[in-house]
Amino acid sequence: MKALVTGATGFIGSSLVEELDTIGFEVFALMRKRSSAANLDGLKYKVIEGDLGNQDSLNQAVQGMDYVFHLAGATTASNRGAYFEANSAGTARLAKAVADFRPQLTRFVYVSSLAAAGPSQSLSPRTETDPDSPVSAYGESKLQGEKEVLAFAEKYPLSIVRPPMVYGPKDKGVFVMIQSVARHVMPILRGSTEGGHKYYSMIYAKDLCRGIVQAGVVARDKSPSGDIFYLCGDGIHTYLDIMTTIAEKLNCDPLRINIPKFFVRAAGAGLSGIGVLTRRTFPLNLDKVNEILPDYWICSNQKAKRVLGFVPEFDLSSGMAQAIEWYKRQKWI
Repeated sequence: MKALVTGATGFIGSSLVEELDTIGFEVFALMRKRSSAANLDGLKYKVIEGDLGNQDSLNQAVQGMDYVFHLAGATTASNRGAYFEANSAGTARLAKAVADFRPQLTRFVYVSSLAAAGPSQSLSPRTETDPDSPVSAYGESKLQGEKEVLAFAEKYPLSIVRPPMVYGPKDKGVFVMIQSVARHVMPILRGSTEGGHKYYSMIYAKDLCRGIVQAGVVARDKSPSGDIFYLCGDGIHTYLDIMTTIAEKLNCDPLRINIPKFFVRAAGAGLSGIGVLTRRTFPLNLDKVNEILPDYWICSNQKAKRVLGFVPEFDLSSGMAQAIEWYKRQKWI
Protein backbone atom coordinates (compact mmCIF):
# COMPACT_ATOMS: atom_id res chain seq x y z
CA MET A 1 0.00 0.00 0.00
CA LYS A 2 1.41 3.35 -1.05
CA ALA A 3 0.83 6.40 1.13
CA LEU A 4 1.70 10.00 0.29
CA VAL A 5 2.38 12.17 3.34
CA THR A 6 2.49 15.95 3.06
CA GLY A 7 4.17 17.80 5.91
CA ALA A 8 6.30 14.71 6.46
CA THR A 9 9.29 16.72 7.71
CA GLY A 10 7.32 18.25 10.58
CA PHE A 11 6.78 17.05 14.14
CA ILE A 12 3.53 15.16 13.53
CA GLY A 13 4.30 14.29 9.92
CA SER A 14 7.55 12.55 10.75
CA SER A 15 5.82 10.62 13.53
CA LEU A 16 3.18 9.53 11.02
CA VAL A 17 5.85 8.38 8.56
CA GLU A 18 7.29 6.18 11.32
CA GLU A 19 3.85 4.78 12.20
CA LEU A 20 2.98 4.01 8.56
CA ASP A 21 6.30 2.30 7.92
CA THR A 22 5.95 0.23 11.08
CA ILE A 23 2.62 -1.22 9.95
CA GLY A 24 3.79 -1.97 6.41
CA PHE A 25 2.98 1.02 4.22
CA GLU A 26 5.32 2.15 1.46
CA VAL A 27 5.70 5.81 2.43
CA PHE A 28 6.28 8.70 0.06
CA ALA A 29 7.10 12.11 1.53
CA LEU A 30 6.13 15.20 -0.44
CA MET A 31 9.04 17.57 0.10
CA ARG A 32 10.23 20.88 -1.28
CA LYS A 33 13.83 21.22 -2.43
CA ARG A 34 14.75 23.33 0.59
CA SER A 35 13.02 21.12 3.17
CA SER A 36 15.13 19.76 6.02
CA ALA A 37 14.81 16.02 6.52
CA ALA A 38 16.29 16.10 10.04
CA ASN A 39 13.09 14.81 11.66
CA LEU A 40 13.09 11.85 9.28
CA ASP A 41 16.57 10.57 10.16
CA GLY A 42 16.55 6.79 10.43
CA LEU A 43 13.08 6.40 8.92
CA LYS A 44 12.19 4.50 5.77
CA TYR A 45 10.54 6.63 3.07
CA LYS A 46 10.90 7.85 -0.50
CA VAL A 47 11.01 11.51 -1.49
CA ILE A 48 8.64 13.02 -4.01
CA GLU A 49 9.66 16.56 -4.83
CA GLY A 50 6.66 18.88 -4.81
CA ASP A 51 5.02 21.94 -3.38
CA LEU A 52 1.45 22.74 -2.36
CA GLY A 53 1.82 25.92 -4.38
CA ASN A 54 2.60 24.01 -7.58
CA GLN A 55 -0.37 22.20 -9.10
CA ASP A 56 1.68 20.24 -11.64
CA SER A 57 3.91 18.78 -8.92
CA LEU A 58 0.84 17.67 -6.94
CA ASN A 59 -0.74 16.13 -10.03
CA GLN A 60 2.33 13.94 -10.43
CA ALA A 61 2.74 13.20 -6.72
CA VAL A 62 -0.67 11.62 -6.19
CA GLN A 63 -0.48 9.23 -9.14
CA GLY A 64 -0.30 5.59 -8.06
CA MET A 65 -1.03 6.34 -4.41
CA ASP A 66 -3.50 4.33 -2.34
CA TYR A 67 -3.73 6.87 0.49
CA VAL A 68 -3.00 10.55 0.93
CA PHE A 69 -2.37 11.93 4.42
CA HIS A 70 -2.36 15.72 4.24
CA LEU A 71 -0.59 17.37 7.17
CA ALA A 72 1.29 20.23 5.50
CA GLY A 73 0.29 23.77 6.38
CA ALA A 74 1.15 26.82 8.47
CA THR A 75 0.56 27.05 12.22
CA THR A 76 2.05 30.55 12.34
CA ALA A 77 2.08 33.15 9.57
CA SER A 78 2.76 36.84 9.13
CA ASN A 79 -0.76 37.68 7.99
CA ARG A 80 -4.21 36.29 7.27
CA GLY A 81 -3.49 35.81 3.57
CA ALA A 82 -0.47 33.64 4.32
CA TYR A 83 -2.57 31.35 6.55
CA PHE A 84 -5.17 30.91 3.82
CA GLU A 85 -2.62 30.29 1.09
CA ALA A 86 -0.95 27.52 3.10
CA ASN A 87 -3.96 25.93 4.75
CA SER A 88 -6.78 26.53 2.29
CA ALA A 89 -5.46 27.15 -1.23
CA GLY A 90 -2.73 24.51 -0.92
CA THR A 91 -5.26 21.99 0.37
CA ALA A 92 -7.61 22.79 -2.51
CA ARG A 93 -4.84 22.12 -5.03
CA LEU A 94 -4.00 18.76 -3.49
CA ALA A 95 -7.66 17.70 -3.29
CA LYS A 96 -8.13 18.66 -6.95
CA ALA A 97 -5.02 16.70 -7.95
CA VAL A 98 -6.51 13.57 -6.42
CA ALA A 99 -9.86 14.15 -8.16
CA ASP A 100 -8.17 14.64 -11.53
CA PHE A 101 -5.37 12.07 -11.36
CA ARG A 102 -6.16 9.51 -8.61
CA PRO A 103 -9.94 9.31 -8.00
CA GLN A 104 -9.51 5.57 -7.21
CA LEU A 105 -7.77 6.58 -3.97
CA THR A 106 -8.70 4.37 -1.01
CA ARG A 107 -8.99 7.41 1.27
CA PHE A 108 -7.75 10.98 1.68
CA VAL A 109 -7.15 12.08 5.29
CA TYR A 110 -6.94 15.78 6.06
CA VAL A 111 -5.37 16.64 9.41
CA SER A 112 -7.14 19.81 10.50
CA SER A 113 -7.29 21.22 14.03
CA LEU A 114 -9.59 21.88 16.96
CA ALA A 115 -8.88 25.52 16.09
CA ALA A 116 -11.10 25.06 13.01
CA ALA A 117 -14.04 24.53 15.35
CA GLY A 118 -13.02 27.00 18.03
CA PRO A 119 -13.14 26.75 21.81
CA SER A 120 -16.04 25.48 23.88
CA GLN A 121 -18.03 27.84 26.05
CA SER A 122 -18.13 25.55 29.09
CA LEU A 123 -16.82 22.25 30.39
CA SER A 124 -18.96 20.43 27.81
CA PRO A 125 -16.42 19.09 25.27
CA ARG A 126 -16.95 19.85 21.61
CA THR A 127 -18.46 17.08 19.50
CA GLU A 128 -18.58 16.69 15.74
CA THR A 129 -22.20 17.92 15.60
CA ASP A 130 -21.49 21.27 17.26
CA PRO A 131 -21.42 24.39 15.03
CA ASP A 132 -17.96 25.70 14.17
CA SER A 133 -16.82 29.06 15.49
CA PRO A 134 -13.07 29.62 15.02
CA VAL A 135 -11.52 32.57 16.86
CA SER A 136 -8.31 33.01 14.85
CA ALA A 137 -7.20 33.40 11.25
CA TYR A 138 -5.37 30.10 11.64
CA GLY A 139 -8.58 28.37 12.71
CA GLU A 140 -10.57 30.02 9.92
CA SER A 141 -8.00 28.92 7.35
CA LYS A 142 -8.07 25.31 8.59
CA LEU A 143 -11.87 25.32 8.48
CA GLN A 144 -11.75 26.64 4.92
CA GLY A 145 -9.27 23.87 4.12
CA GLU A 146 -11.85 21.37 5.36
CA LYS A 147 -14.46 22.90 3.08
CA GLU A 148 -12.10 22.67 0.11
CA VAL A 149 -11.61 18.96 0.78
CA LEU A 150 -15.31 18.30 1.42
CA ALA A 151 -16.11 19.68 -2.02
CA PHE A 152 -14.67 16.40 -3.36
CA ALA A 153 -16.49 14.08 -0.93
CA GLU A 154 -18.51 12.57 -3.80
CA LYS A 155 -15.39 12.04 -5.92
CA TYR A 156 -13.39 9.86 -3.52
CA PRO A 157 -13.49 8.76 0.15
CA LEU A 158 -12.10 11.25 2.64
CA SER A 159 -11.82 11.79 6.38
CA ILE A 160 -11.02 14.87 8.45
CA VAL A 161 -9.38 14.68 11.86
CA ARG A 162 -9.21 17.53 14.35
CA PRO A 163 -6.54 17.15 17.05
CA PRO A 164 -6.29 19.55 20.01
CA MET A 165 -2.94 20.37 21.65
CA VAL A 166 -0.37 17.78 20.50
CA TYR A 167 2.85 16.97 22.34
CA GLY A 168 5.67 14.47 22.06
CA PRO A 169 9.20 14.00 20.75
CA LYS A 170 10.35 16.66 18.24
CA ASP A 171 7.54 19.06 19.15
CA LYS A 172 8.60 22.70 19.58
CA GLY A 173 5.24 24.06 20.75
CA VAL A 174 4.56 22.43 24.12
CA PHE A 175 8.36 22.21 24.41
CA VAL A 176 8.39 25.96 25.14
CA MET A 177 6.44 25.19 28.33
CA ILE A 178 8.74 22.29 29.20
CA GLN A 179 11.84 24.38 28.59
CA SER A 180 10.56 27.17 30.84
CA VAL A 181 9.89 24.77 33.71
CA ALA A 182 13.29 23.13 33.15
CA ARG A 183 14.75 26.59 33.76
CA HIS A 184 12.82 26.69 37.05
CA VAL A 185 10.20 29.20 35.89
CA MET A 186 6.52 28.24 35.67
CA PRO A 187 4.46 30.92 33.89
CA ILE A 188 0.84 30.73 35.04
CA LEU A 189 -1.98 31.83 32.74
CA ARG A 190 -5.19 32.31 34.68
CA GLY A 191 -8.59 31.90 33.11
CA SER A 192 -11.86 33.73 33.68
CA THR A 193 -13.53 30.61 35.05
CA GLU A 194 -14.40 29.88 38.65
CA GLY A 195 -11.07 29.06 40.27
CA GLY A 196 -9.20 30.79 37.45
CA HIS A 197 -8.56 27.56 35.54
CA LYS A 198 -8.08 27.09 31.80
CA TYR A 199 -9.08 23.69 30.39
CA TYR A 200 -7.52 21.66 27.57
CA SER A 201 -7.77 18.40 25.70
CA MET A 202 -4.40 16.98 24.67
CA ILE A 203 -3.00 14.06 22.72
CA TYR A 204 0.39 12.38 22.59
CA ALA A 205 1.82 12.30 19.06
CA LYS A 206 1.98 8.51 18.80
CA ASP A 207 -1.69 8.19 19.76
CA LEU A 208 -2.61 10.87 17.23
CA CYS A 209 -0.74 9.13 14.42
CA ARG A 210 -2.41 5.84 15.24
CA GLY A 211 -5.78 7.59 15.04
CA ILE A 212 -4.88 9.27 11.74
CA VAL A 213 -4.09 5.88 10.24
CA GLN A 214 -7.34 4.46 11.58
CA ALA A 215 -9.23 7.32 9.91
CA GLY A 216 -7.52 6.31 6.67
CA VAL A 217 -8.10 2.57 6.71
CA VAL A 218 -11.63 2.59 8.16
CA ALA A 219 -14.12 0.68 6.04
CA ARG A 220 -16.35 2.80 3.82
CA ASP A 221 -19.50 1.27 5.27
CA LYS A 222 -18.43 2.34 8.76
CA SER A 223 -17.33 5.86 7.90
CA PRO A 224 -18.86 7.70 4.95
CA SER A 225 -16.81 10.12 2.88
CA GLY A 226 -16.52 13.46 4.65
CA ASP A 227 -16.60 12.10 8.20
CA ILE A 228 -14.99 14.35 10.82
CA PHE A 229 -13.32 13.07 14.01
CA TYR A 230 -11.87 14.71 17.08
CA LEU A 231 -8.74 12.79 18.09
CA CYS A 232 -7.72 13.50 21.68
CA GLY A 233 -6.57 11.70 24.77
CA ASP A 234 -8.94 10.81 27.57
CA GLY A 235 -9.73 13.39 30.22
CA ILE A 236 -9.67 17.17 30.48
CA HIS A 237 -6.64 18.92 31.94
CA THR A 238 -6.29 22.33 33.52
CA TYR A 239 -3.36 24.48 32.51
CA LEU A 240 -2.06 24.05 36.06
CA ASP A 241 -2.36 20.25 35.74
CA ILE A 242 -0.19 20.36 32.62
CA MET A 243 2.49 22.57 34.12
CA THR A 244 2.53 20.62 37.39
CA THR A 245 2.92 17.32 35.49
CA ILE A 246 5.85 18.80 33.56
CA ALA A 247 7.49 19.88 36.82
CA GLU A 248 6.98 16.42 38.34
CA LYS A 249 8.55 14.67 35.35
CA LEU A 250 11.48 17.09 35.45
CA ASN A 251 11.74 16.59 39.21
CA CYS A 252 11.96 20.32 39.86
CA ASP A 253 10.14 22.95 41.90
CA PRO A 254 9.96 26.03 39.66
CA LEU A 255 9.08 29.57 40.65
CA ARG A 256 5.46 30.31 39.74
CA ILE A 257 4.88 33.63 37.98
CA ASN A 258 1.39 34.86 37.10
CA ILE A 259 1.21 36.24 33.56
CA PRO A 260 -1.48 38.97 33.20
CA LYS A 261 -3.67 38.93 30.10
CA PHE A 262 -2.59 42.45 29.15
CA PHE A 263 1.02 41.23 29.03
CA VAL A 264 0.07 38.41 26.65
CA ARG A 265 -1.76 40.88 24.40
CA ALA A 266 1.13 43.33 24.48
CA ALA A 267 3.69 40.64 23.70
CA GLY A 268 1.57 39.36 20.82
CA ALA A 269 1.18 42.86 19.40
CA GLY A 270 4.89 43.57 19.74
CA LEU A 271 5.98 40.36 18.04
CA SER A 272 3.40 40.85 15.30
CA GLY A 273 4.87 44.29 14.63
CA ILE A 274 8.40 42.96 14.56
CA GLY A 275 7.27 40.19 12.24
CA VAL A 276 5.89 42.71 9.74
CA LEU A 277 9.11 44.73 9.80
CA THR A 278 11.45 41.75 9.56
CA ARG A 279 9.22 39.43 7.48
CA ARG A 280 9.61 36.75 10.12
CA THR A 281 7.00 34.68 11.92
CA PHE A 282 6.97 34.06 15.67
CA PRO A 283 5.17 31.41 17.75
CA LEU A 284 3.36 34.24 19.54
CA ASN A 285 1.50 36.91 17.58
CA LEU A 286 -1.86 38.67 17.76
CA ASP A 287 -3.58 35.76 16.02
CA LYS A 288 -2.21 33.27 18.56
CA VAL A 289 -3.35 35.56 21.37
CA ASN A 290 -6.90 34.96 20.12
CA GLU A 291 -6.32 31.25 20.80
CA ILE A 292 -4.51 31.69 24.13
CA LEU A 293 -7.21 33.75 25.85
CA PRO A 294 -10.23 31.36 25.65
CA ASP A 295 -10.62 29.04 28.63
CA TYR A 296 -12.09 25.84 27.15
CA TRP A 297 -10.12 24.12 24.37
CA ILE A 298 -11.74 20.74 24.90
CA CYS A 299 -13.25 18.06 22.65
CA SER A 300 -14.69 14.55 22.84
CA ASN A 301 -13.09 11.43 21.35
CA GLN A 302 -16.22 9.30 21.70
CA LYS A 303 -17.06 9.22 17.98
CA ALA A 304 -13.48 8.23 17.12
CA LYS A 305 -13.67 5.45 19.68
CA ARG A 306 -17.01 4.22 18.39
CA VAL A 307 -16.35 4.41 14.64
CA LEU A 308 -12.58 3.98 14.34
CA GLY A 309 -11.86 1.83 17.37
CA PHE A 310 -9.53 4.58 18.59
CA VAL A 311 -8.05 3.96 22.05
CA PRO A 312 -5.42 6.38 23.43
CA GLU A 313 -2.48 4.52 24.93
CA PHE A 314 -0.91 7.48 26.75
CA ASP A 315 -2.34 9.65 29.49
CA LEU A 316 -0.80 13.02 30.36
CA SER A 317 1.59 11.53 32.90
CA SER A 318 2.99 8.72 30.74
CA GLY A 319 3.04 10.80 27.56
CA MET A 320 4.83 13.72 29.18
CA ALA A 321 7.37 11.36 30.74
CA GLN A 322 8.14 9.90 27.29
CA ALA A 323 8.43 13.35 25.71
CA ILE A 324 10.70 14.77 28.40
CA GLU A 325 12.95 11.71 28.28
CA TRP A 326 13.36 12.26 24.52
CA TYR A 327 14.21 15.95 25.02
CA LYS A 328 16.83 14.96 27.58
CA ARG A 329 18.40 12.39 25.27
CA GLN A 330 18.59 14.97 22.49
CA LYS A 331 20.01 17.51 24.97
CA TRP A 332 17.22 19.98 24.30
CA ILE A 333 16.95 20.39 28.06
